[in-house]
Amino acid sequence: MQIPSDPSASQATPTRGPSVQWIGVQWQGGFYALPLSGVAAVFKATSPTSSQQHDLDIEVHDGAPVFMRSFAQCFDLGAQPVPNGVQEEFRWALIVNVPGSAPIGCRVHQVLGPFWDELKSSSVHHDGQDWLLIQARGVLHA
Repeated sequence: MQIPSDPSASQATPTRGPSVQWIGVQWQGGFYALPLSGVAAVFKATSPTSSQQHDLDIEVHDGAPVFMRSFAQCFDLGAQPVPNGVQEEFRWALIVNVPGSAPIGCRVHQVLGPFWDELKSSSVHHDGQDWLLIQARGVLHA
């Protein structure tokens, strides 16, 4: 599924700051939000079975290979500790939008959104949950 971006759908009012469109991602028990502009595509993927050993993890999207990495290799998690030992089925493929590089992606447990919220702290609140803001590695901050 290609991710449409409709800037005219913003729910911002003159008394609020500008709203940003986010994608919520659940990975290893954590709740993360990243700007929709940092995502090229999201799709339901077949997760490799635990009996398969892969030296190279690849998905095909729009006829092109996408090299799959771990979530922690794709996103700057800052000082947040990387959770370990959480048993999850990685049902979704998240393709990162990094201009000028080969397509890369990661597998995640769940995806929510896109949704709108203001950029006001290091997290956004949506669907009763605080989502930690993260940025794709290799994306320059404005």
